[in-house]
Amino acid sequence: MSKKKSNATRRAEQLATHERAAEIRKAHERKERRRRNGFIAAGVVVVLALVLGIGYAVQSSRDTTGQVATPPAGVVDDYAVPRGDPEAPVTVTIYEDFMCPFCGQFEAASRDLLSSYVDAGDVRVEYRVLSFLDRASNGTDYSTRSMNALAVVLDTAGPEVAWEFHDLLFENQPEEGTDGLSDDELVDLAVEAGATRDRVAGPIEQRKFEQWVRNATDAANRAGVSSTPTVMVDGEPLEATTIDALVKELDEAVQAALGG
Repeated sequence: MSKKKSNATRRAEQLATHERAAEIRKAHERKERRRRNGFIAAGVVVVLALVLGIGYAVQSSRDTTGQVATPPAGVVDDYAVPRGDPEAPVTVTIYEDFMCPFCGQFEAASRDLLSSYVDAGDVRVEYRVLSFLDRASNGTDYSTRSMNALAVVLDTAGPEVAWEFHDLLFENQPEEGTDGLSDDELVDLAVEAGATRDRVAGPIEQRKFEQWVRNATDAANRAGVSSTPTVMVDGEPLEATTIDALVKELDEAVQAALGG
């Protein structure tokens, strides 16, 4: 037989019910806060990833030297020293380093061939000299100094004297691992090529185009050029791995480009 609950008992039960409901509501609110915070955190991660990704893409598109350089007069496409008729139907691009022994061997082996094509108006050569091998000149930065000297000669004496100087640098190429030619010797060769001593001596000694040299080398790196000599015919790289084979492939590629 049941008994009626007293008013005090009923009030106590109601209070307990309200307290349990309040605890359930608080637990639900805590769960909702955790869920919202999780969404916010995930959103922050996504935004940060996008920002970092965009930043990387922008940074990757910059010149990593971070410095603008004024190129010497006479260059084409920012960094190329041209040789031959600009309207020639075939363009041969040569990436080289004045300290690189294989570049010297290639220059000696290919000079007559390229000269015949240039003289006939069939080929335009673009020399893209680099400073990859500064480390191989006992701290004298010969690759940079010689490339700067070529830029000075081009800037002050024009392309024909620059071509002659280019060839003289390879004919007098120092051995890899030596100090390289001195600045005075570079000036002497520039004068032998046809430049005026008073116009080239100061800029050669002061490395007037040093930043341009750095930017040119950086641009080649970013273009995927990792070794010298790298030779291209109308933008297509040649693949031969010996000097003789490279010259033969060059001749065949030019003939093919000319429709021969």
